[in-house]
Amino acid sequence: MIKKIVLMFVAAITTVMAIAQTASNINGTLDSAPYRKVSLFRIYNGRLVEIATSTPDQEGRFGFRFTPTYEGLYMVGTGTSQNQQGLHRFYFKGGEDLNVKISKEGYELVGKNSKENQALYGWDKQSANFKDKGTNLAGMSTYVDFFPEVEAFKGNVAKIAKSVKTGNAKFDALFPTVVDFDFAYYTISYLYMPRSAHPKKEDMSAYYTSFNADQYLKDELLQLPYGDRFLSILVFKKIDLATKPDFDQQVAAIPSKTLKGQFIVNRLEGSRSYNDFLEMSEQYKDYFTLEEQQQRVVAVGAKLVETKTGVPAFKFAYPDIDGKKIALDDLKGKVVLVDLWATWCGPCRAEEPHWEKLNEEYKDKEVVFVGVSVDQDKPKWEEYVKTKSMKGIQIHAGSGNDLSNAYKVTGIPRYILIDKAGNLITADSPRPSDPKLKALLDEWLKK
Repeated sequence: MIKKIVLMFVAAITTVMAIAQTASNINGTLDSAPYRKVSLFRIYNGRLVEIATSTPDQEGRFGFRFTPTYEGLYMVGTGTSQNQQGLHRFYFKGGEDLNVKISKEGYELVGKNSKENQALYGWDKQSANFKDKGTNLAGMSTYVDFFPEVEAFKGNVAKIAKSVKTGNAKFDALFPTVVDFDFAYYTISYLYMPRSAHPKKEDMSAYYTSFNADQYLKDELLQLPYGDRFLSILVFKKIDLATKPDFDQQVAAIPSKTLKGQFIVNRLEGSRSYNDFLEMSEQYKDYFTLEEQQQRVVAVGAKLVETKTGVPAFKFAYPDIDGKKIALDDLKGKVVLVDLWATWCGPCRAEEPHWEKLNEEYKDKEVVFVGVSVDQDKPKWEEYVKTKSMKGIQIHAGSGNDLSNAYKVTGIPRYILIDKAGNLITADSPRPSDPKLKALLDEWLKK
């Protein structure tokens, strides 16, 4: 009898392993021309990772045969990991077929499909209006029409979440989370989309005034395709941005250590200098609990190592207003402050009085101030420099220049500080209006 039970147990385990290792089939048609690439994505810590692509034939037919690496949600469609419009979510455990028709309006299940994907399809149809308005630029919708729709529907969410029983215990446990988090994501994202009219605090309906961000700031968030982007939205919904919270306060608002790490890594990936990266990664290192988080931190460091203090600065050479080329090598022996700016840039012009003042204060010291224009219109730059009688060395690099590319400059003004030997101090210096810049200049003048 014992032997029979053991054999039955082994058989059951073998069956589960066989299912997990069985390929799933996706058979689809794309009802929109031209027939571009269709991608299959897995979800990895709230982000999408492309695992396969298919090019539809002349009739729009495409297909995938893959073995799921985990049982859970995947995404299929014409979108990308960054722009998820055109992507649709399905559930795979191995051994099932997905038969789907994708169009600009959404998707439709056709033929035979699993109970899990039928359940997701039912929910997607019920929530399509909220998804469309909450995550896309959906016509003329404003809070005037959207808030009443939210209030009328919110009572159905819990009922729908409990209504599905597919017989798959894992899916049946996940489905309520999907429904609850989806509705929250669609409705809260709506507040951050461009609209012709935005609600004031007193215009918020009951759903929004009673919304509890902590209910969704949970690790389950990372099982969902929009988890990473919803994390930031939830933090900003929880904290009053009018109080101008610093980054420490934003991190403190997140109850989950894993989500703290995710939020910090996302910010780290926006670091513009190796020094900033080192400071932040060291301060928050205890929060990087997931292997992927640790890998992303290492990757950011590797990308920014060229902005490390002490490495040779990028050797630029651009013409001044008289056409004479001024090169970084010509300036050795002095601390160099580079200002990447443009005549059309409001924040750049706001720094000009502070730039002029610094030029005066340090005119007898071993500091040289170099304004590098990224203006596309060179004559306009020339006229501006002459009219303003701008101080310092003024040179023109133009748009798309190699100095901006070298330091991944995506916004101006941007200040770069270089030491007397031509080595980088920082690729993202404080602005002239910031007292920290003077302290930095004084420190490096002594060296």
